[in-house]
Amino acid sequence: MPTAVEISETLEQLAEQTKAGCALSFERIVEQMKDRIFAYLVQLVGNMHDAEDLAQDTFIKAYKGIHTFDGRARFSTWLYTIAKNTAFTHLRKRRPHDSIEELSEILPAPESGIDLDAQNSIWTLARKLKPNLFEVLWLFYADGFSMKEIATITGTNSITARVNLHRARLALRKKCKLYENF
Repeated sequence: MPTAVEISETLEQLAEQTKAGCALSFERIVEQMKDRIFAYLVQLVGNMHDAEDLAQDTFIKAYKGIHTFDGRARFSTWLYTIAKNTAFTHLRKRRPHDSIEELSEILPAPESGIDLDAQNSIWTLARKLKPNLFEVLWLFYADGFSMKEIATITGTNSITARVNLHRARLALRKKCKLYENF
């Protein structure tokens, strides 16, 4: 059973311990973040098998690059940025002639069957939004990131992240109204 000290350690503290050479601290980071990173990658790449491989790649890259984590942003923001870049690299390899901007417009919809209740979920409707709008919704509501953190992860600024969240909410509201009319 973990002690109170183990439970209260933040990701940032675990990252610092990992930098100091404690591999066990990184294992604890993986345990805390693996499900969130996996769910995020499923949303980006559209299937569970690729997301599983990409999640492993994300954690390997994070471990190898832990010395670059400087603490200016939360550790989770840093890790999500690695995950997104890993996913885009994967998508780029599948479609080698697309630029990174084009990739954000063609991200595939996630596999159906990921969640048996998905047909009745607000997230099912949200997945039909433009990928950049869906991503902002996911990061804000599903993962609880701030606008500043979302801006860092998406490679934009706080104003653009806020505008995209507003647009996503409006678009989702319209989709919900259309759904109610059926």
